[in-house]
Amino acid sequence: MTSIEEVTALIGASIGAQPPIELPLARTPGLVLAAPVLATGPLPRFDNAAMDGFAVRTADVASADPSAPVRLRLVASSLAGRSPPAALPRGAACPVATGAPIPDETDAVIMLEHVVEQGSEVLITRPVRHGENIRRQGEDVRAGTELLRAGQVVTPGQIAAAAALGRTTLQVHRPPRVTIVLTGPEVVPPGRPLGPYQLYDAVSSALEAMLADLGCVPATAGPIDDDPDALADALLTAAGNSDALLTVGGASVGRRDHVKDVARRYGDVHVWRVALRPAKPFVFGTVTGTPLFGLPGNPASALAAYEVFVRPALLAMQGRAEDRPTLRAELTVPFSQRPGRLHLVRAYSWVRADRRFVRPVGAQGAGMLHALAAANAWMLVPGDVEHLPVGAVVEIRSLWRAVPPE
Repeated sequence: MTSIEEVTALIGASIGAQPPIELPLARTPGLVLAAPVLATGPLPRFDNAAMDGFAVRTADVASADPSAPVRLRLVASSLAGRSPPAALPRGAACPVATGAPIPDETDAVIMLEHVVEQGSEVLITRPVRHGENIRRQGEDVRAGTELLRAGQVVTPGQIAAAAALGRTTLQVHRPPRVTIVLTGPEVVPPGRPLGPYQLYDAVSSALEAMLADLGCVPATAGPIDDDPDALADALLTAAGNSDALLTVGGASVGRRDHVKDVARRYGDVHVWRVALRPAKPFVFGTVTGTPLFGLPGNPASALAAYEVFVRPALLAMQGRAEDRPTLRAELTVPFSQRPGRLHLVRAYSWVRADRRFVRPVGAQGAGMLHALAAANAWMLVPGDVEHLPVGAVVEIRSLWRAVPPE
């Protein structure tokens, strides 16, 4: 059997990031920045008030006390979005709104709660520190600072930062369009009538959900009959409209498993028996230049192959690094297996008293759906391990999204 490392290395060498595109800010959440964003100017752009209050000279109010307040005369107000009044004379205070520019010769803003207004004057009841309640020009971001870095997944926070710089667009990697080509006359889409000895497609919807969550644009074609020419037409059509293809079924060595042979008509194809349980059969290649990943047809095998081989490749196509850490958990029941392959065990993980635990769920056969329904994690059992006792520390990986199982 071929090692997982050998397969992932070949896939990694064959996959590149999607070309960058420029999109309006509102269309970029969840996409990946293809270029850094540099601050074209400082943030804040000018010294401004952090809250409503009165701009003063700290020297004028140094002796202020509730029992002996300092009296200052009022001058014209400073309002947000308008030019500030002239330099503040000594013995004066300037009413200032949050975000409004600070007049020259002032070095602090005193809160409204510490001021008593009396006509054209104010009584200051406490001293203030130099710079108190003032946001200085550039104290948040200096001009030329790399505010956003390439490879970041865009969130509303990054959009707000880009908008504060005056940006209306961001350069991001185009979301990969991924078509799932479902094969086999025995498979029927949910919602349609079943014929004798047919079964519902349990894989495509799950793959579409995971692809969409990863930022891809998913579609499904099929089911396609076990006919080489029909499969060839489906693959060529999908390749022309996609950045990657996922076939489900037809990846093994049976007489009616045509994916590898048909794909070889239009590109370079590798067929492996991988040291992975489930998902031993796996195909990777290209169809007219479009990457093709051939997944097994059983649900657990298809999802395991997606997790190990496809997901990292689709992240790389978006310029993203792996965002789902491998965690460590204590096994609460003994576990035994036939050694020889890395085993992705469907498992349930939880946290109690700051300790993370895990246990396998249900029968682990590739076609068993009860275990998938009950699982929130993959438990990674190395191929050289035959038995694990209660309390053994194992590695786990979330079955869904970047959130660790809780």
